[in-house]
Amino acid sequence: MTEPCPSCGLLDQVQHVPAVYQGGHSFFRGQGPLVTVPAGDGFVTTNTQVNGVSVTAVARSLDPFPPPRRSGGLLAAAIVLALAGSCFLLLPFSAIGDPPPGGAVGIVVVSLPAVCVYVAAGVLVWLYARRLRAHRRQRRGVPAAQQVWEKGWFCHRCGGVYFADAGRLLTPAHFRQLVARAGGYDR
Repeated sequence: MTEPCPSCGLLDQVQHVPAVYQGGHSFFRGQGPLVTVPAGDGFVTTNTQVNGVSVTAVARSLDPFPPPRRSGGLLAAAIVLALAGSCFLLLPFSAIGDPPPGGAVGIVVVSLPAVCVYVAAGVLVWLYARRLRAHRRQRRGVPAAQQVWEKGWFCHRCGGVYFADAGRLLTPAHFRQLVARAGGYDR
């Protein structure tokens, strides 16, 4: 059993944070609208499947973990830049038979775009590796964050979260900050 809410002093609208979070997720599946499409001399009628998850604002505000970031775009951009740099790198080799004005200095100037593109690709790879390290750090901190998150109690009447051993009501945002700090992924 828990202590009553420190703000209103009542217990009837108090619920464990994991229960509020789980109860705020509704899974749905159903039939979508009928769609009629002209096909040749006739029509084809199709039926679509609709499914998803509906999340309440309270459950979203008590979500213990930050949303995962996708990092595939960084890797794809680095690959595209590396390919573009390879195309620029071919320019100095094509100039060997017919050197540009200025001799060797001209070849270096022609290969300068390739160097710039490779540096940009290197920066994107570095950002990708940094994001992977942050994701690993977050996953390592999940058990500690979950321990703090599971100790919280939510008062539906006051709209705040509190711990049974502490005597003050926290906003859901402040509660999430405490959970993130416990998991080490608040940076």
